[in-house]
Amino acid sequence: MIDRPTLLDPANQRIQDLIRERITRLPFDLHELRPWYWRPCVVRILMVSDGTLDFSLADFGLRTLVEVIHGTPLPHTRFQITVAHRSTFASDAMVATGVPSVTRGIKGFRFDDPDHFAPGMYDQVWLFGINSSFQLPNSTWSGAPGENELKAIAQFMDDGGGLFATGDHGALGSALCGHIPRVRSMRKWFAGPGPFGNDGTPGMGDEDRHDTNRIGHDARTEFDDQSDDVPQPIQPRYFYSRAGTFRRLRWPHPLLCGPMGVIDVMPDHPHEGECVLPYETDRSFNFGGYAVHEWPMDGSGNRVMPQLVSFNSVPAGNTASTKAPTRAKTYAGICAYDGDRTSVGRCVTDATWHHFVNVNLVGALGNPDPVKRVGFAASASGMAAFEKIKAYYRNIAIWLSPVGKRQCMRNGGIWLLLWESRLVESVTDGLHIPLKRAEFSVLCAIGRHARDAMGKFASQCQSLIWALDWIRPLLIKELFIQVDPWPPEFEKPIPQPGPDPVPWVDLDLLLDAAVGGAILALREEFAEPDEKSGDRAQKSFDKVVNIGVEYGLALAIKDLRNNNEKILGLLK
Repeated sequence: MIDRPTLLDPANQRIQDLIRERITRLPFDLHELRPWYWRPCVVRILMVSDGTLDFSLADFGLRTLVEVIHGTPLPHTRFQITVAHRSTFASDAMVATGVPSVTRGIKGFRFDDPDHFAPGMYDQVWLFGINSSFQLPNSTWSGAPGENELKAIAQFMDDGGGLFATGDHGALGSALCGHIPRVRSMRKWFAGPGPFGNDGTPGMGDEDRHDTNRIGHDARTEFDDQSDDVPQPIQPRYFYSRAGTFRRLRWPHPLLCGPMGVIDVMPDHPHEGECVLPYETDRSFNFGGYAVHEWPMDGSGNRVMPQLVSFNSVPAGNTASTKAPTRAKTYAGICAYDGDRTSVGRCVTDATWHHFVNVNLVGALGNPDPVKRVGFAASASGMAAFEKIKAYYRNIAIWLSPVGKRQCMRNGGIWLLLWESRLVESVTDGLHIPLKRAEFSVLCAIGRHARDAMGKFASQCQSLIWALDWIRPLLIKELFIQVDPWPPEFEKPIPQPGPDPVPWVDLDLLLDAAVGGAILALREEFAEPDEKSGDRAQKSFDKVVNIGVEYGLALAIKDLRNNNEKILGLLK
């Protein structure tokens, strides 16, 4: 009789090694497996901190965040991360020198130093501030960016660069972030009335503080509950599409749309900051001769404004061991500005960097509690919550990327679908039909499988964005409708048509047909891929895709009109 293999058997160990290799290596070495795959889109991120915030393994370190972004499982995208600290006295550990996931570590960082920061050097900037500033810029004691630095940041944003900024309670973070156009107005940065007239940020001890801690495995609220495996629930804002006869659908903001559904949790903390909408709408700045309009207008002359996209809640009676019992309240946790609509960079602010630092993710160093020592890793439920939080980090990195980089991500993701195992197996026969002979039902089937297969590397919101990018111009041209799942906020509200009370048409069918047409057109053009197919595809991708999308949407509109005629005939 042959004994049943155990986990200790060499053969079984080899299988474990293969699984580990597939998970950790193959997503980053796809060209070794398929030479015709899309060359990854490289997104360059600069992360800057000051004070006692850094990129080490310490409690107030951001190493976990760096590792999550660097290890994002997107086979068509690579994130190159540079970390920097404002202090010249920063240690090597504070800027993660020698860490493989960090491209470069910079000490004594300045935005006006061309060796640190120059046009074209980065695609997005993430700011984590803890130092406080109670003065206007150039207050050297606080390390606040001076006029030349603010000029460099403003030019970066106006050129399409993405910017993320966060602090904590009171004035924490105001030195680094409180004077930067746009993000200065998307979050409260000052403990009292700030230099721009905004209200003060809540403190850390009174009953009105933003204490989001949830009771974990203790009998009462503890300060260190922030380090356990129980997150705080958040309330994402939902956006509704209004497109005439199309179904009324709703989505969270793309920042909170995860691969497994809506992102509805965050790490908790006893005293967070707060995001807000701008209190000024027509402010302009001049930094060293460079004029910047804080909130530019779109092509129609409407001033586009930021949006609050999530809300956090404070339970009544939280004491965090020693603080005053809290009053129940709700406040904004995330604010986002879509600069695409005005040809500038996008911006995101978060209520607190405690949503990102080690102590709130992987536990407090030396904590005697076995759960609070390892954080979300303490349980399966904690790891499930952490997966949602990690998806939020990745969404920030994707959403803040400049337009060209996001287009590269979209095209690379669609290109990978051509040889995705499920798609090939499910619709092989359909993929061999010439585009011009394919029926509407075949295109819908291919598109449906393709959009579902995108879930391996894109959220439902992201796949929706990719498809809408293709069909939106045709919908306006052929059906005279504008589909916008995330309608913008304007300085002066613009009347929007209400949803049709009887939703006759399913937008998903149009999306499926368009994506199916794109897939079929690409497979027809690149039926037998060689080592140079990926490079050739990058040059002709949009042209080939547009042919397939136009054909798919034409079949969909034809089918829609035929059905409308039948319905009208029945009514007559």
